[in-house]
Amino acid sequence: MKFILVLLAALAAWAPGEAAGGDLARMDIGAGRKLHVVKCAKCHKLHEPKGYSETDWQRWMGSMSRKSKLTAAQEELLRWYLDEYRAGRIPKVK
Repeated sequence: MKFILVLLAALAAWAPGEAAGGDLARMDIGAGRKLHVVKCAKCHKLHEPKGYSETDWQRWMGSMSRKSKLTAAQEELLRWYLDEYRAGRIPKVK
């Protein structure tokens, strides 16, 4: 329950576009990572986003966003997080 409250607080505080000049706010990264694990790994293993073409990745993101019943804010955060990861601006968590 505490985890969900922390996630909700992070999502409420998250505002797209605040990270200027390539600086990524830790809260945005942490909230994106948590959302990725909570929503994606709940049903399947975490796939390597860099292993997909842009077209395939966007198609899968749309499909999985609907299946996992993401809110608009969650989808925006998750897309931002994974796009930043795919671009190499967020290191892979081991």
